[in-house]
Amino acid sequence: MPVEFQNAYDEETRSFDGKPGPNYWQNKSVYDIDVSVIPSTRTVKGSEKIDFYNNSPDTLHRIVMRLYQNINRPGSSRTGTFDEKYFTKGIEIKSLSIGKKSYSISDSLVEERGTNLIIMGQSIEPGEKVQINTSWEFEVPAGNFVRMGAYQESVFFIAYWYPQIGVYDDIDGWDMIQYTGNTEFYNDFNDYNVKITLPASFGVWATGELTNAAQVLVSDVYKRYQKAMQSDSVIKIISSSDYNGSNSIYNNGHNNTWHFTAKGVPDFTFGLSDHYYWDGKSVPDGEKKVFVSAVYDPNSVQFYEVCNVAALTVHMLSHHLPGVPFPFPKITVFDGGGGMESPMMVNQSTGDERIWMVYTTVHEVAHSYFPFYMGINERKYAWMDEGWAQMLSENIQLEIDTTIDFRQRDTKRYLDFAGKYGNVPPITPSYHVNDDGNASYFRPAAAYNILQEMLNNKTKGLFGAAFREYINRWHGKHPTPYDFFYTFEDVTKDNLDWFWQPWFFDAGYPDLDLDSVINYDDKIKIHISKTGELPIPVLLEITSSDGSVMNINTPADIWKAGDDDIWIEKELNGKKVISVKLGGKYIPDADITNNEWKMK
Repeated sequence: MPVEFQNAYDEETRSFDGKPGPNYWQNKSVYDIDVSVIPSTRTVKGSEKIDFYNNSPDTLHRIVMRLYQNINRPGSSRTGTFDEKYFTKGIEIKSLSIGKKSYSISDSLVEERGTNLIIMGQSIEPGEKVQINTSWEFEVPAGNFVRMGAYQESVFFIAYWYPQIGVYDDIDGWDMIQYTGNTEFYNDFNDYNVKITLPASFGVWATGELTNAAQVLVSDVYKRYQKAMQSDSVIKIISSSDYNGSNSIYNNGHNNTWHFTAKGVPDFTFGLSDHYYWDGKSVPDGEKKVFVSAVYDPNSVQFYEVCNVAALTVHMLSHHLPGVPFPFPKITVFDGGGGMESPMMVNQSTGDERIWMVYTTVHEVAHSYFPFYMGINERKYAWMDEGWAQMLSENIQLEIDTTIDFRQRDTKRYLDFAGKYGNVPPITPSYHVNDDGNASYFRPAAAYNILQEMLNNKTKGLFGAAFREYINRWHGKHPTPYDFFYTFEDVTKDNLDWFWQPWFFDAGYPDLDLDSVINYDDKIKIHISKTGELPIPVLLEITSSDGSVMNINTPADIWKAGDDDIWIEKELNGKKVISVKLGGKYIPDADITNNEWKMK
């Protein structure tokens, strides 16, 4: 355990039973933002008032703000290729004050360090609130840019867009990791009061709840919107008929201001268009209903089904695994670019095939739990959200479309890396990793699936109980890997170090060998060697001469004692064995050339 984590346990902000410690704390900000979008010039102009609450035990002598749009400046540090057409001036700060003190970007107490703005000369005492005021503007990059962009002349998705207070936590202090396009998300849980002004021909869909729908939507659209929020079937809130002739969708005038509020969420994004369709329906979820929307181009054929796919995802996540009520009152899937999640919003392209629409929709909606409900630091531990989203989605995706078994596909994707030089363990900080997603997606998803089978074999439902307790303890907070590990050990009453160490900390790979088969006294005895470091289940398929098949499925904890080889014995009841096969489609095994035995 690195020393910064040890210090947190010494200070009792975290505890070794996996619970938040008695001295746990985290900061909070309240944002009041007024923003205008000028689509014709791709300009976003805004002003904001931020009430920042220092809940830490430390006096803060500086404030770190994030200026994400600076990634677009020529010369900025970036991960991957970057087309020059995306270059802009970044975000331009027009005014800045903290309390009664005003700053300019050229002040000696202000330092722009890439996408971070560091403001010094402060003394914010523990328990103190300070008010920050700033105004700013930037140009939206043209095209399908990282996580946001202007996808058509009148279609925008706006993310990573406002000057944002960085996280100051009990592990690292201020989060100083630069945004380079690879690492994603780490925010405190904040409140947002956002007013978005743009031409009256445009609609806006955003994080939070629309407080002035009756003022910005014409009567017929507003009625359908209200109906959709209570309907079990999809309501066409806006469709082709609304764009015919002189029909108006949004209230007349030169501009409309859309007002959204959200409490206790880690970020705010929005999409806008002047010609998109809008589907909506309600999903009952315990004592509340979740409003599910799809907003899309009429030519995006696959998007006509997105609302139902997203709704089924919400239902299955809430009632199956993780089995926790959906954490937000709404979720909107916007037809933009790529596949990217944000609180209550998904930005994704339509895709050419139904299966990929299903894959992306389910995966991005699953992110509502990780990282947005759980406060994961994706910049350091992407496997703590991407791995879960990958694993949680697999059964839902297969339920909706059987074209691809994504659990089997994820296993194969992991095996593309297992045992190779670029196979780094998930615990490696995500900002150091560039491996096409293995350490963040495929390897942890495989580990979670193996852990689930193993715990449920021990006690039915044990995995789900530990998973839900982890969520119950840490939602709205900032769990680290150790909080996850210790919570599972606390609930299961089992030391799982033998599993955590190889799967999450070591650079090893999984590999089992079927060494020999012995027949004696109407029994079969099979010798298995664990030549790889990672523990995996032992699945055996034993075929007899009469065509019958016996299966033996032994969970991964058969390797708990640290053995490198085992014997598995089975009664034959008079049958004659002609072949034995080791492994299965969901079990990652780096070398399968030694996984089969046949009677000679």
